[in-house]
Amino acid sequence: MAADILNQLAEAVVEGEEDDAEELAQKALEMGVDPYEAVINGLAKGMTIVSDQYEKGEAFVPHLLLASGAMYAGMDILVPHMTKEGDSKQAVGIIGTIEGDVHDIGKNLVKTMLSANGFEMIDLGADVPIEKFVETAKEHKADLISMSALMTTTMTNMEKVIEILQEEGIRDAMKVMVGGAPVSEEYAAAIGADSSHPDALHASTWATEVVKELGTADERWSDEKINLGKIKYREILAKKVVSDKVDIGLETATKIKEEFESVGVKVKEEMSHIDRTVSAMSDKKVDRLPVYPLACGALRKFVPVTYKEYATNEDAFVESAYLGSKYLDMDMFVGLIDLSATSADFGCKIKYPEDDTPSSEGHLKDYEQLEVPELKEGTRGYELVMASKKAKDKLNKELNTPFVGFHEGPLLTLTQLMGADRVLMDMKTNPEAVLEGVQKCTDYICQLSELFFEEDACDGLCVDNLWSNNIIMSEEDYWKFDGQFVYEQHIPLFKKYNQPYMIHNCADAVHFETQIRKFGTALYSYAYYEKTREKGSQNYADLIPKYGDICCMMGEVNPVEFMDGSAEGIQKVTDDTKTLLENVIPVLKENGLQSKYVMSTGCEIPPAGPLTTVQAMVNTVKELGPELQKSIIG
Repeated sequence: MAADILNQLAEAVVEGEEDDAEELAQKALEMGVDPYEAVINGLAKGMTIVSDQYEKGEAFVPHLLLASGAMYAGMDILVPHMTKEGDSKQAVGIIGTIEGDVHDIGKNLVKTMLSANGFEMIDLGADVPIEKFVETAKEHKADLISMSALMTTTMTNMEKVIEILQEEGIRDAMKVMVGGAPVSEEYAAAIGADSSHPDALHASTWATEVVKELGTADERWSDEKINLGKIKYREILAKKVVSDKVDIGLETATKIKEEFESVGVKVKEEMSHIDRTVSAMSDKKVDRLPVYPLACGALRKFVPVTYKEYATNEDAFVESAYLGSKYLDMDMFVGLIDLSATSADFGCKIKYPEDDTPSSEGHLKDYEQLEVPELKEGTRGYELVMASKKAKDKLNKELNTPFVGFHEGPLLTLTQLMGADRVLMDMKTNPEAVLEGVQKCTDYICQLSELFFEEDACDGLCVDNLWSNNIIMSEEDYWKFDGQFVYEQHIPLFKKYNQPYMIHNCADAVHFETQIRKFGTALYSYAYYEKTREKGSQNYADLIPKYGDICCMMGEVNPVEFMDGSAEGIQKVTDDTKTLLENVIPVLKENGLQSKYVMSTGCEIPPAGPLTTVQAMVNTVKELGPELQKSIIG
């Protein structure tokens, strides 16, 4: 009988049935089944089955979320009856998405797997203040801190948490794990974390083993150990304090500006920025490939203004776009302010830090609260269009540089409003409400795009359609909950105004066939994550042969590299840019193309970094591009 109840508990988790999991957990207790065994060999076993299906591509994030809900429902019944004595005491983990970032899917999956492996997980949620990680770790004498980020613009906050741990002498009292699509093992090591992993399964396996190596909590958290920790990290922190006193963005912007004012543009090029970019999109002859690292908010340091001013003040935004494009001599500017412009107009509260990207703060409680906003003066959408119009006119007139407008797509807007975790679960449990919500977001998105076109506020319009990802959801689900709305309602608007459809997607394993071939996308800005290549992340060598006939690709240098303004860091950006340039052009030629590629980064460059790395990418393409173009293409 015990074996039967354990199998039924596992099955309830696999099927995502919360009520069944609760009833079976209670039944297990009544039958005298050891609650620890019921969790490990029942609930956790079911979670392992679903995770294995996920690894094989047979299940997707909504299935994992439903399974985790069932697992936690059963654990709520069983855990209070588990004994925690001596060596059997649960390891304590603190987990959250770093400040400024509201994406919590990856974080929730890691939490679920660690809970299944016996951790007592304290979930701080998303957009967690830096100090909260430290305070909670101290309060619970934690064994592990796990931080996640999806946005490159928020990753730097992870290092700040580690610095506070070092400063307070408690860094060695626990293990620190960081994760998220843009986070690499190299980045983890550079900021002083212990580890990073490509997915929740590997992360939980590592954490489960590594905490066994820790001493007892009383030993690790003793005053003696804390004082030794303060001494140990004193020299490291002293060096960081000196560098932190320097605004590296402002310092490098000033250096670049002074150099430009004394020397000007070093080389007179054959084509203007706008002619080069338009020609590349049409696969016409160019003097070199266009280059634009996705440095949007980072360029505010040329003005200089805070990020809050850049995001909310029209003149600050325009001047940032203009001066950044002028002093770095880039081939375009993409008007990305943040990913909350559309959700704000639906009533989502937005947090505006002085010098970090704005983000959603809290979510709407019910889909019934969603009402399609009227796009008018005073809304963020309207202000975005008017600022973009002014920036476009200035860049076109004074620099002959194209301006690309930017806003969020329907499903991305809905997840910012309601929370990605909830929306993805509701796709399975309450699909009609999600579809209705996506429709309302689509109605607003179409209004916004039309205003861009009616006001002639951009030379091209790029839409962030993030959730096309074969790890997050199947292609069928993506089509149902986003793709069909884009294809049937949004893209026809672009055709009406004779505008090319452009997409930015920094997901790590995209449904390219839908987002490029089906949509007829003219320019696709993408990220490449080598660590998830086997799951579908693709680079130029994969994408150009498949889609070069219809689409100009734009990517893929790692934006995190741009945070290192040392001589070695600048050289790394230079080398990676050179390698990409030297490899892309032959692939273009092999596929009967000559210019259909824009040299760029896979995602936005963090806004707190140096601008010399941005300059390094631009200069490398300008210096090497013409000769390579001539010798390879002719």
